[in-house]
Amino acid sequence: MALVAAVVGLSIQGDSLLYGILPLAAEGLGIPLTLVGLLLSANRLVRLLSNTWASTLFEKFGPRLPFIASAVLGFVTALVYSAGWGVVVFVLARMAWGVAWSGLRQGGYQAVWTGGPAVAGRLMGLLWGIIRLGSAISVVVGGWVYDQYGYRPAVLVIAAITALAIPLAWAVRWPEAATHRLQTASSKAAERGAGKARSLEGWRVALADPAQRWMLFIGLQKLLFDSILVSTAALFLSQRLGGQTPLADFGIGIGTAAGLVLALRWISDLVVGPLLGALSDRVGQLPLAAGLVLGVLLAVIGAVALGGVASLLCVALILVTSTGVNVTLDAAANRLSVTTPRPHLFIGAYTTVSDAGSAVGPLLAYSLGAATGFGALYVAAALVQAVAVTAFWWRSGRKVKRET
Repeated sequence: MALVAAVVGLSIQGDSLLYGILPLAAEGLGIPLTLVGLLLSANRLVRLLSNTWASTLFEKFGPRLPFIASAVLGFVTALVYSAGWGVVVFVLARMAWGVAWSGLRQGGYQAVWTGGPAVAGRLMGLLWGIIRLGSAISVVVGGWVYDQYGYRPAVLVIAAITALAIPLAWAVRWPEAATHRLQTASSKAAERGAGKARSLEGWRVALADPAQRWMLFIGLQKLLFDSILVSTAALFLSQRLGGQTPLADFGIGIGTAAGLVLALRWISDLVVGPLLGALSDRVGQLPLAAGLVLGVLLAVIGAVALGGVASLLCVALILVTSTGVNVTLDAAANRLSVTTPRPHLFIGAYTTVSDAGSAVGPLLAYSLGAATGFGALYVAAALVQAVAVTAFWWRSGRKVKRET
C-alpha cells in the first residue's frame, strides 16, 4: 500500500507544480491568462474518458502493467512541460497526464480494496497523505527554484524527481489473492455485460441506487470547489498581499508563499487525513464531512472579507479542512463501491464525475471568476458544497451507513 502511494506521490509532482507557478509564469511564457484555466483543466477533461479505459484495463489485465505504464507516462509529461514548445504541445502533454493519472489513481483505489472495508478510511487517508506529501514537496521546492531561477529550471528539477516513480512502480508486488478475489467478484457480471459498451455498463451500475447517485453528485461538486481554489490560490494571494509577501527581504516571493500554502494543504493529507479517516470509520463519513464543509464555508467568508496576512491564514485553513472533506467522502465512496456488482466500474464512474468537477473548476475560475472576482466564486462554490453534503447526510446518511 505505502509503495503504491509513493509511486503516485512521485508521479504527481509535475502536475502539482503547475498550480503554484503556471498562473505566475503564464505571461512570460506567452500564455494568455484565459488559457491557464484550459491548461489546468485539459488533463481532467480527458479523464472523463480515460477513467473508464483505466478501470477496464485494470479489471482485465490486473494492476501491474497498467500501473507501470502510467508512471512512465507521468515522467514524460513532466519533461514536456519544460520544453517550451507552445500551447498546443502543452495541452497535449496535459491530456497525456490525464491518462496517466487515471491509471495511477485506479491503482491507488485497488490498493485500498486489498485492506477490506473495515479500514477503508484509514487506508484512504494513508494513500492520499503520501500522495500529497509528493505534491507538497513539489510546490515548495519548485516554487523556491522558480523565485530564484525561473520557470524552466523549476520544472526540470521536479521532472527529475518524478523519474524515481518508474523503478518503484516496477518493484510493487500486488497481492495475487486480493486481485483474484476482485476479478472473480466481477467476472459473472462481466459475462452478463458482454457485447455492451463498457462505459454504459459502468454508468448503469453507478446510477442503479439513489445513494449511489447522491455520491456521484457530491463527488463532482467537492472537486469543483477544490479545483477552483487550488488553481487560483496563487493569484488570489498575490492580489490580497499586494504582489509582495511580508518575508520578501528573505527571498520568499509570491511563488514560494503560494507553494507553502498549497504545501500545507497537501501535507495535511499526510497528517490530518489519516486521523480524520480513522475518526470517520468510528463516527461515520457523512456526519464528519457535513461538519467539515460547514467549517470550510466559514473560512471562505473570512478569506474574502479580510485582507493581507489574515486572508492568507484563512486560505490555509480552508485548504487544511478540505483535506478532511476529500478523505471522508472518498472513503464513503470506496466503501459503497464494494457493495455494487462491479466495484471497478463504480469507482470509474465516481472518479469520472469527480474529474468533471475538477475540470470545470479552473475554467470557471479563469472565465467567470475573472469577471466577478475570485472571492464571490469561492463563496458560491463553498455554499453549494455545504448544502449538498449536509442534505445528503440528513436524507440518506443512515441508509448509506447501513448498506456499507
